[in-house]
This record gives sequence, structure tokens and C-alpha cells, in this order.
Amino acid sequence: MAIQKSEAIILKTHGFRETSLIVNFFTQDFGKINGLIKGIRTQPQRYGGMPLVFSRNLLVFYDTPKRDLNLVTQCDAQDQFPAIRADLEKSNYAKYFIELLDAVTFAHDKNEKLFELAILALKALCGNFQSQQIARIFEIRLLNLSGFKPRLDACVHCQKEITGQEKFSSSLGGILCLRCLGQDKNAKAVLKGTLASIEYIENSIWKKALYLKINRNIASELANILSSFLDIHLDKEIKSRKFLI
Repeated sequence: MAIQKSEAIILKTHGFRETSLIVNFFTQDFGKINGLIKGIRTQPQRYGGMPLVFSRNLLVFYDTPKRDLNLVTQCDAQDQFPAIRADLEKSNYAKYFIELLDAVTFAHDKNEKLFELAILALKALCGNFQSQQIARIFEIRLLNLSGFKPRLDACVHCQKEITGQEKFSSSLGGILCLRCLGQDKNAKAVLKGTLASIEYIENSIWKKALYLKINRNIASELANILSSFLDIHLDKEIKSRKFLI
């Protein structure tokens, strides 16, 4: 067993027997892992306190490749994001981000860019930015980085270039041209500004995306499109979404 160290975001915690915790981590260097923290429920001071969901931690653990559970010897909180925890709306969005992150990642699949994205989103929630806009940016970039990105540059069915009269198919995962609309009768018209916003968010740096001005119609359409797309392609209910404003 090798001793490993990494920064980690806590995804979930589960009680184990009467004294210990099983914690699901998304680490910067090893992807998603499960860790056992012995005795922390009776002696949290040994670890600097109880581990909190969506906190950023310095993790030290024994790496056991042939087992699903790694023994954690150190879990020191680097940032518990108190500004988020003091606000119910922000807390709900943080839990939503973490649930999405958990849904698109697999055990031991390292993705440093996804780790960085999650930290950027949590830090943005600590500021004065609108939670809804942070959520749209997070969703779009998460889909891009995890391989679930919808096809917007050409027809998802025939691959032909789009002309501006197409519709978006959540079930097929992208834009359908006029000739291919029969492939999904539930495909919906989409504003050019919505597609332009998605493209801008995908290609701009994080800070610029935060300051992008999105009108209400486009913001509403973005939320509906992304919600529908995530529900279909993740094939999993994101329970924390019901608590969002």
C-alpha cells in the first residue's frame, strides 16, 4: 500500500459502524475515490473536525488498488466555504454542483480540469455573482469536460452545417437541421442568442463568462435546455435540483 496525498472535494459522507465515516472524494490527482476515516465520529478533533460536503481538503490516504476503500489518515480542511454555508440558496447550488460532478465522474478517472471547474464554481458562489448564471456556466463547462457536450456546430443526425432555422433535440444530443426534424418530434426551436451564449461560455475564460450579460429569455431557455439534456444523458435524477430557485 502506497501513501498518497492530494487535494480533494468531499462529495458525500456515510456513517460506518458507530465511530467511523466512509467519505466519497473527488481528488485532483486520482479522480473519484472512497475513503474510510476511522474513529472520526467519536474523536473529530483528531482530524481537525468533521468532513463537510463540498469542502476542499488536503487528503492523505493509503492507496489500495485492489480494494474500493482507502484508509484515510489525514483530511485537513483547506476551505469550507463559510460564505456559502451561511446562505441557503448558495448552499443548495453548491450541493447541486457536487451532485452533478459525482454523476459525470467515475472511480479513479483523473480529471484535473473538472476539479478546477468545481473549485471555481464554489469560489464564485462566495462572491456577488448570480447563482443561476454560475450554474449555467458550470453545467456547460461540465458537459464539455466530461464528454457529454451537445452537438451545436452541425446537425447531430446528418452532420450538415447549420443555417439558423434548426431545432434542439435533447434526446439526440444536439441540433437537428430542417431535413432531419422527423428524427425527434419533440425537438424545440432555440434562440440564436442561446447558442451564441453556450459557445461563448465554452470558449471564454471563467471570469469573462461570469460577466456575460444574458437576458431573461435566453437565461430561461438555457436553463430548460440544459436541464432536459442532463436528465436524458446522465440517466440519473439530480435530486438537489428541486431545491434550486
